[in-house]
Amino acid sequence: VDMWRAGVGAAENEAALDGRTRLQVAQATDCADWLPNDLLIKLDRCLMAHGVEGRTPFLDPRVAEVAFRLPDKFKVRRDLGKWLLREWLDDKLPEAKAFEAKRGFTVPVGEWIARRGTVLGPLVARQPGIEETCAPEAVKRLFARGGEQHAQAAWRLLFYALWHSRHVLGRPAEADVLDTLASQV
Repeated sequence: VDMWRAGVGAAENEAALDGRTRLQVAQATDCADWLPNDLLIKLDRCLMAHGVEGRTPFLDPRVAEVAFRLPDKFKVRRDLGKWLLREWLDDKLPEAKAFEAKRGFTVPVGEWIARRGTVLGPLVARQPGIEETCAPEAVKRLFARGGEQHAQAAWRLLFYALWHSRHVLGRPAEADVLDTLASQV
């Protein structure tokens, strides 16, 4: 943690030169430290793990240089970043709702568990990692109940069972979750 803080501090000190605004210092620090040492590494690993080629057009040096030199009022307004880009998008593609707050992407776990709960429940309940820590009948009931509240707990048990099988017992994973669980019991 201390090395990380020292790295960020050094990047901030260097970025604070030349009379930059606080926003420009933050942007320069992110470009010097956070992007190459965190975000771009994660992006590259994720893309490479799936054999996908990725592009980061806003990091093109010419685009970044123009964006960096823009006055702060074109970058942030009303606590919304990328203001100029949002303005352009709102004009060109209003259905994108460029000024709405960010929304995360959620996986429809509840629907998936509800559709497969009666099949998954008994399979998960019989997994060695689950049998060691849970009552099998309670696990079956949890999967059969459905609903978002129960689905999150069922989802965690499912992934614990898969993790335990692969990383504790050293069993190979099949292409399909149901096949993997069925072959493990």
